Amino acid sequence: MSKSVKEELTDSFREIAAYALKLKNPYDRVRCLQWLRKLNELPDSGDASMCIKNQYVQFLRIQVKNGHIHGIFKNSPPIQNNQIVPLAKCLGNYIFKKVPYLPKNESIAPILNHKSSDGRAYINCKQIPGGGIFCYLTVSPDCLNTS
Repeated sequence: MSKSVKEELTDSFREIAAYALKLKNPYDRVRCLQWLRKLNELPDSGDASMCIKNQYVQFLRIQVKNGHIHGIFKNSPPIQNNQIVPLAKCLGNYIFKKVPYLPKNESIAPILNHKSSDGRAYINCKQIPGGGIFCYLTVSPDCLNTS
């Protein structure tokens, strides 16, 4: 039987809190707490908002378990109209801010290829023929094991 999204969020919040104490960088600990607080304060106005919150929480959990936070979690949570921006949009905006020379409406060359130090997570962004970008993220199931 699968967990409900609410139960999964609660379990993930607890796990992140435990791992956040072990973060070596005090700045990362503070930023992690800010993200958790903001995500917890957001209204649960339906399945869509719960799903978006869960995506952020799971992404943060992976980073905290690996011992540091980076990327979008180095900034405050992106909020519009008292709702958090969907994770995919937030990551896309982050990439365009970090790589300002990327053309907005033209074909682009591969821009990102990263594997985590423990080898359990991988992200790759590549050009799509005819324009656009394809992003691929994979996480090993071992990484999601809460035991």
